[in-house]
Amino acid sequence: MKSLLKIVTECIDKFSEQAGVPRLAAIIGGEAVIMHGIPRTTIDVDILLFCGDEIKDIGNIGKPLASFLRQELGGRFEVKNFETSKDPSDPLKHDLIIITDLEKRFKKLDILIANYQWELEGLKGMDSPHAGPLYPYPKEYLVGMKLMAGGVQDREDIRNLFLVMSDSEKQKAWDIARLIRRDKKLTRVLAEERWR
Repeated sequence: MKSLLKIVTECIDKFSEQAGVPRLAAIIGGEAVIMHGIPRTTIDVDILLFCGDEIKDIGNIGKPLASFLRQELGGRFEVKNFETSKDPSDPLKHDLIIITDLEKRFKKLDILIANYQWELEGLKGMDSPHAGPLYPYPKEYLVGMKLMAGGVQDREDIRNLFLVMSDSEKQKAWDIARLIRRDKKLTRVLAEERWR
């Protein structure tokens, strides 16, 4: 049986092909942390997605992609689309598509639509974000996303990621933290006592 991630990846590829634009996608969140070799649990799979290119940007893809996924996935899955939050307390401000298996055979899958240039830079720097299976987002960019999210588990993930990062990855994570104005937060997170 195919995983929901594989099924959705195939749908995203089909959507991108029909739109005539490349896809850039990676696994983010807890699943990416696990794929980077850090033991933890997660209740969902998160994907960061950009469909388009910087010249032929297809604009807001959340609504058309959600509609396409509903059609492709059929009645076994619930597909909800949420446009970028206008709530000032929402830290990430991404369009979001949530896919839930109504038969509860698969983990929930969240698709965040890339919203920042530095996120796109992280996708473009990966070995294979355009085709085939999805891989984990680079550690240093994952740290940036987790700094923006700011939850308790995000802080723990940041500390653990820093334990497995090279010096150059750590430097890039600091550069991203400064870019997104979270460098003081990164300093605090790395100074926090580990609760294990």
